[in-house]
Amino acid sequence: MGIALNERRIETDEEGFLIDPEAWDETVAETLARQEGLELGAEHRKVLDFIRRHYDTQHVAVDARFVIKYLAEELGYGRQARQRLYELFPYGYMQQVCKIAGMRRPRAWSTG
Repeated sequence: MGIALNERRIETDEEGFLIDPEAWDETVAETLARQEGLELGAEHRKVLDFIRRHYDTQHVAVDARFVIKYLAEELGYGRQARQRLYELFPYGYMQQVCKIAGMRRPRAWSTG
């Protein structure tokens, strides 16, 4: 399986998660978001950038609780952070956010 982008093909698993997170870029994110029925705005991009920065340094997807903490503290959502995450990505952290951020399918489906 995979997605075709201009003159390249990005391989995905049967659920649409990237096989190689290193193949991710903004064009891939836009394509994956469209497949999920989302149009990426500034807040979506901030969440995706946070996840990608973590991946770049730790080489694993960040746990959802840290993304919620980021929304609460850095983006000012406080106690509404979890709710805001699901407003931005209605199908959830594992199913939508990790996929659009170019992560491999997480082993655990816990949302933190």
